[in-house]
Amino acid sequence: MMTVRAAVGRSAALARHVMGAATPLVAARLASALLTFGLPLVLARVMTPAGYGSYKQFFLVGLTVLYVMQLGISQSLYYFLPRKDDAARAAFLPQSSITLAGIGVVSGAILYALAPHIGGLVGDGTLITLRVPLACYAMLMLASSPLEPALTSSGRITGSAICLVVTDAVRALALVVAATRFPGAALFWAAVMVAALRVVALWTLMLARILPAARPTVASWRRQLAYALPFGGAMVLYIAQRYCSQYVVASRFDTATFALFTVAAFHMPILTIVFTSASEVLMVRMGQSMPIDRRQTLREWQDTVGKLATVLFPVAVGSWLVGGAFIPILFTDRYAAAIPLFVLTTCEIPVWIYPCDALLRTANDTRFMFWFNGIRVIMTISLVLVGIRLFALGGAIIGAVASETIARVVFLARGRHFIGASWREILHADAVARTALVCVGAYLPARAAGMISDGFGGRVVLPAMVFAVCYLSIFARWTRRFGGTRAPADLTTAAADAPRWH
Repeated sequence: MMTVRAAVGRSAALARHVMGAATPLVAARLASALLTFGLPLVLARVMTPAGYGSYKQFFLVGLTVLYVMQLGISQSLYYFLPRKDDAARAAFLPQSSITLAGIGVVSGAILYALAPHIGGLVGDGTLITLRVPLACYAMLMLASSPLEPALTSSGRITGSAICLVVTDAVRALALVVAATRFPGAALFWAAVMVAALRVVALWTLMLARILPAARPTVASWRRQLAYALPFGGAMVLYIAQRYCSQYVVASRFDTATFALFTVAAFHMPILTIVFTSASEVLMVRMGQSMPIDRRQTLREWQDTVGKLATVLFPVAVGSWLVGGAFIPILFTDRYAAAIPLFVLTTCEIPVWIYPCDALLRTANDTRFMFWFNGIRVIMTISLVLVGIRLFALGGAIIGAVASETIARVVFLARGRHFIGASWREILHADAVARTALVCVGAYLPARAAGMISDGFGGRVVLPAMVFAVCYLSIFARWTRRFGGTRAPADLTTAAADAPRWH
């Protein structure tokens, strides 16, 4: 009989085989997601409703400023740091840190000045009493934002994963201790303290030359801003595009109906955990190979597409398999009407196997991303409104999924020219089709198992177990026959030889 240790080891080996170098980041983001999910549950029990509301408003404003005001500068490190033949490579991290620290100071000052107005927009004005910690938190989080991108794009993927988990764990512990032991604004100052520790960690790693650091120059600053600003604008438009369907639905339906819409998409954060981790590692690898060998870049692209399909296809099929029984268990029978909406929302998952943003960012095509994301906002709103008119609430989801699919096709058409790929090559059609067939082969017996039994065990546990066993068995057999999703040998070796921060 397999021991627990052997089972854990085999599971870890399977995860490394499927996700490759992105495994530490995926694991870290899963741990972070658990902390993010559990922390509000604890705080809601130890804080008053008014205090908990202030906590949610504080981080809503602070994180919005963090995501918007980076202006693509932190994300540009995924483009510049992997290019080791660039003489100015070491200057990009210090100048990113200096620039974002300056932006943080300005953003903090603006938050402090506008706190009365912001507090009136997002609440009852309580934020004005938290204007100092809010300004400090936004300033320090912006100043420390290059930390994980710098570690990942320098090849220190495990270090980036550790940093992510440690930050969230220390923040969670500090917030819980502050909320339970100290009154008033101590919780918010605890968040500021953790952000300050991140700034110290970033500059310590640079001063110790663990991360690349050199004196910035005007020329390198101009190069970085020329890349970052269009991308930053593109990301602002992308965020608007991703959330505009929610705003449209909220404006057209009552709150109870909007609740059904949000419940239908409760499982979609899995996309961020897996997709973002794989995309970040892909950018590092493509950044090394694209200037030298476009066919090698194509192989890396196909490797990542294959890995994402291996994970996201069974997530989608598994959601279709047990989602109908799982939603009433999680959200009670009051949300049973969300089940068909859940099925529609899940249709978006398969298109996320193509990390198009990573390809265009590596090719320095951020200007195209900027103007096309502007078109995406208009396209998404139009399709959602048409969908609502034709199919009510379900039509909003159909419109959003159609918009995302159209955007992927456009990005693939644009991106394939940068790596000299045909449509069949950039779609990685053969491997993707095999994975889809494996999912279908696992779905059929799992569906049959769910039809012959009742209850939670019969409708959720049994079908899920049958699907998992069948999928892994068929996948293992087809992998031996057709080849796995292993990364190209030369890049795997290079990643293994690169220094790691542990």
